[in-house]
Amino acid sequence: MAALDSEFLTHAAEAAFDLGRSRFRVSALTIATRRIEFTETDGPSAPPVYEEGEPPDSGPEGRRTYDWQPAADAPAWMNMAWLLDDLAAWVDAMAEDHITVTGIDAPEPDHCDVLVLDGDSRYRVRIALAGRKSVLDFPGMYLRELFAEGRYRPYLTTHPTWDRPVVDLRAVL
Repeated sequence: MAALDSEFLTHAAEAAFDLGRSRFRVSALTIATRRIEFTETDGPSAPPVYEEGEPPDSGPEGRRTYDWQPAADAPAWMNMAWLLDDLAAWVDAMAEDHITVTGIDAPEPDHCDVLVLDGDSRYRVRIALAGRKSVLDFPGMYLRELFAEGRYRPYLTTHPTWDRPVVDLRAVL
């Protein structure tokens, strides 16, 4: 199942990248139903900004071959595509530790919540997509280690209207 989730997340990352260049952003994603929702953004489209410079091929095949990590000041849509792409690479390893990414919720353009199931416990992991101080570096690996080692607890917040606790990593990851 995790291999199929990885394939879906890879396709979602490609769609997020391609549509992001045309002023659309991922607003929701559900892995179980293979559903992605996009929202059109206001204003002009923001071009990609790469940490190491634009790769020779910035299409889907080139992104599998060349490093295309977004710079810290990259547009939110690009960080979302990077997040989805990196989650695709780590979803199998996360499953080995009984950590399951179930979806993404991004009602606001500046951050998203990665929906995580750790054993029987459900969490929202809040990640900044815009206004970042540093690059979004290996988020899938970071989430795997954070939950597998139980290091998420200091970042837990709750609210009466939230459907699950939030692990707020906006200042960390």
